[in-house]
Amino acid sequence: MNLRHGIAAAALLSTAVFTVACAAPTAGTPAAGGPPASASASSSSAAPSTSASPTTSSSTSSSPTSSATIEDSSVVDPATVTLVVQPAGLDATTAIWLQNSCTDIGTLLGVLFALPTVDETASLEEFRAAYRDYYASLADTLLGMTQRMSVLDAPTIDGGQALHDGYLNYLIGLADISGGGAIAIDEAPDADSIAAIVDQIQFETEQLGEGDFGLGDFQSAELQDLMAEVPACQELLAS
Repeated sequence: MNLRHGIAAAALLSTAVFTVACAAPTAGTPAAGGPPASASASSSSAAPSTSASPTTSSSTSSSPTSSATIEDSSVVDPATVTLVVQPAGLDATTAIWLQNSCTDIGTLLGVLFALPTVDETASLEEFRAAYRDYYASLADTLLGMTQRMSVLDAPTIDGGQALHDGYLNYLIGLADISGGGAIAIDEAPDADSIAAIVDQIQFETEQLGEGDFGLGDFQSAELQDLMAEVPACQELLAS
């Protein structure tokens, strides 16, 4: 049995549901995510401006996407006041959600494809440690993702709450499978038992991937267009 080949297949399957829309890289070439999202950084760069910045046309120039003129009757020589209005599109809530999601996907891919290099020919403890630590690391990464995702507001798109909930539930499921597998491997009496546990983890991962979590919405035209405006998602889309 080629454990590394089997794990690689399961890893591809487990990420395909939510990375296919991002043109996820193949095994061995995990995409690097962008910087972690923060409300202050993302909202300032991604949110449409809701505050007008009036400037007189006689002293400054502007490049509005749409504009309105207001005559100021309080002065002798009325000045034209231009209100700069950015086009509707990527709001701060959605930008933060996407930046966080794409950054975490890049991190997860790196962990998924850091496959153990040992097989049953190694000593029992070496074999055990390699696969226990692999799945424990995967579980820790997934738990971190669920913690970050759980405190975010859902993206403000059609079906955004359902996408948020489905994605979160999928990550929780993967974390449970990986964490439970790591514990079982640690307690396994021999190499055959460890190999059987790895097979079970792969099976459960495949079953989870067949569940209906609504993650196909990652492929919607609306979300794809918004992802193209987010730095971390741009890296995945370009992979």
